Amino acid sequence: MSVGLDILCHKLQAVLDNRREEGRLIDPPSAATLAQMTDFGSNDSLSLSSSGVLSTALLRELLKHPNFTVGSTSSRILDGTKQYLEDIERDLAQFHRAESAMFFSSGYDANVAVWSAIPQPGDFVVYDEYVHASIHDGMRRGRATTVPFKHNDCESLRDCLKDIQAGHSAVSEGEQVVFISLESFYSVDGDLAPVQEMVKVVRDTIPQGNYVLAIDEAHSNGVVGPNGSGFICHYGLEADFGIRLQTCGKALGSTGAVVLANETIKFALLNYARSVIFSTAPSFLTVSAVKAGYDLLASEEGERRRCRLQRNLQYFYQMLTTSVEWKHAKEKGIFSLPTERTWRSQAFLAPIAAIVMQPGKAKELAQHLHQAKYWVNTANFPLVPKDKNRIRIVIHADNTENEIEGIVRLLREWAQGQLRLSERKSRPARM
Repeated sequence: MSVGLDILCHKLQAVLDNRREEGRLIDPPSAATLAQMTDFGSNDSLSLSSSGVLSTALLRELLKHPNFTVGSTSSRILDGTKQYLEDIERDLAQFHRAESAMFFSSGYDANVAVWSAIPQPGDFVVYDEYVHASIHDGMRRGRATTVPFKHNDCESLRDCLKDIQAGHSAVSEGEQVVFISLESFYSVDGDLAPVQEMVKVVRDTIPQGNYVLAIDEAHSNGVVGPNGSGFICHYGLEADFGIRLQTCGKALGSTGAVVLANETIKFALLNYARSVIFSTAPSFLTVSAVKAGYDLLASEEGERRRCRLQRNLQYFYQMLTTSVEWKHAKEKGIFSLPTERTWRSQAFLAPIAAIVMQPGKAKELAQHLHQAKYWVNTANFPLVPKDKNRIRIVIHADNTENEIEGIVRLLREWAQGQLRLSERKSRPARM
């Protein structure tokens, strides 16, 4: 090892050791470990991948194209846009009721492309403070001014829009564009964006109409809407959202993403998005898996899985939030559930339940669940605020009632232990 490399590795090890001491080290489990666990961690919410139904559908798709080539061989700006890519983009635009579609290798690449290339100098991006890291990374590379508003807060959104217009005549006079960036289901808290109310706020506050609403449907694609077409299609707001992003690595069980927009935005991405210009185009195998997943979404199998997922979510919330242990633990501040106040009134639920913990306790609870062979993931700073560490439970269509009862029982047991510990600490010491 060279001296320079030795110095570098010493520095890197020091920062990794510091992160480990703080309980923030990212150290993914092995495949062998996960194979022994009941899955309450993966994003495969419809269980298309884990059940094998997607594999079967993919093989059927491949048999339809016995002469396929594996690689796309080039970037899309050269000759990488093959017929199968044009076909999937046409089909997905129709499926999601959009004018046009552009396929990307990942949701991350798609968000970075949109937010770095589409907003222009002098434009503004007003974004929910909880939007995904990929949106933040895109905005940092972009040329527009960015302004956050409080999570899911319509009045905060209204105030931001008013302030921008008051301070910038080009916006108030309709010469520059204000982008509003939202998500459908937020992976931080597992809650839903009040999109209907937000659309009204934007219409009322920017009467000139010089705005573009954009939404990332990572966790709602496949889960809600006609044939699983998503959040915006469920509400019939396709005409209100100029940019939509649908990922394929969550409920669809594969990988990739599609940006839904008009032809002008699609062509601008082709010309200015560096992740498009300098990357090999998606391969036939990637696109075939996505095609197979969308065929499943539109089938009776897909509808059954969406219904079963929602039943499982209702069962989980009912089992957990009505227990005595949960009530007492919540009163003591041991943990909380951001979606507890709203889950009964929602037409549908996100697959994610985020249980927010006292500082330092998320890892301890996760280990308690792992020992019992239930896999969940933790979310710690900087993924979430320092005082909002949590375990993130993802419910799946193929989770059984026994599995749901099992993880809820473990949560109750852990809560009881924490309550006993709290009581012992609060007792006065004997003289």
